Amino acid sequence: MSKMFVREVILSNAWLKKIYVKQRRKSDNDLMNAEKLNKYLEEAENIFLKQPVNIRVGLVKDADNYAEEGLVKERAYYPKYERFLKNNNITYSYYDPFRSDWIDVAEKYDLIIWHTDSDPSTQDIAKGKIRILEKMKKNCFPSYDEIWSYENKVRASYLYKLYELPAIPTFVSHSKSEVINYLKSAKYPLISKISTGSASFGVDKLDNYDQAKKVVDQIFSYKGKETYFKYSNQKDYVYFQDVIEDATYDLRVISVGNDLFGYYRYPNKGDFRASGAGNYEKKEIPNEALELAYQVKEKFGSSFLATDFVYSEKLKKFLIIESSIFIGIDTCEQLSIEGVSGKYVRISENEFEFKSGKFWVQELTLKHVIEKLAK
Repeated sequence: MSKMFVREVILSNAWLKKIYVKQRRKSDNDLMNAEKLNKYLEEAENIFLKQPVNIRVGLVKDADNYAEEGLVKERAYYPKYERFLKNNNITYSYYDPFRSDWIDVAEKYDLIIWHTDSDPSTQDIAKGKIRILEKMKKNCFPSYDEIWSYENKVRASYLYKLYELPAIPTFVSHSKSEVINYLKSAKYPLISKISTGSASFGVDKLDNYDQAKKVVDQIFSYKGKETYFKYSNQKDYVYFQDVIEDATYDLRVISVGNDLFGYYRYPNKGDFRASGAGNYEKKEIPNEALELAYQVKEKFGSSFLATDFVYSEKLKKFLIIESSIFIGIDTCEQLSIEGVSGKYVRISENEFEFKSGKFWVQELTLKHVIEKLAK
């Protein structure tokens, strides 16, 4: 039973939620009152637009909030967006896209900012509504094109292939007969992933044909294969990636406009998964990885994109694992070199310079989105 599932059960029960929140306030640092939140936000530099804009913004609060208790989660995106809007004197109000009157209320906005949850249910809702909002000539972040591949590894793999981006060799198929034939000649172990999943949830290693065949039979059954989302099974598709045996870490590079950040992640001993392990290191990032992350972001047409890589010593190059328009962000220090916080700024192709400072990447993203809109 996953921690996420346990948490969902708790939060669905009001009585249990009160106990959960009370315990979290005692033991964790990720729930903040207004005073603590303000201090936390002010750790970063203020970000300002090049020139004032006259727009009306609808700001969607993160779904996982504790407003009733006067608390906000540390990882919540909307407080960072809100700080930027306030600092730049931009008119905004909270917008709830889950209500029945979401179309009528949206009429008063020029731009809607929505950090969507990553679960399949929310993604389905968001894709449907952002599509309609854009047909109403409303600007949205994320846009429909951006959210189309968010938390969907299968769709992202189509883009890597289309744009000839150097991803880990990946096999995606919706044909059971093709998958069975593939398994007979595949090199094991294989990494099997569900299309929607983060922090290494839904990632398994298949060591041989018999093990893989059993999984495939479940996937192509009437109900499909259970995932940690109890209402959404893996059905009628496989997503297999080769194991890059000489990879010892993965590297996450965050690209926002011409600004880039990143850090290294390492697996726990005896495991192959670095994501979610909690073993981070912040240090200098090679220009090759920075340029590749920038190009992936440009090809995807995203304002913000975090791309995870492994490095193959044998091939002497970085290979893409996956990309995401939203990630978990705990700090305004997403890059540090020899103890100095900052960001890389892209000057030209394969040329970057380091600029010191602490920045909320959410604010940099909103600056990029609004300045692009104002052109």
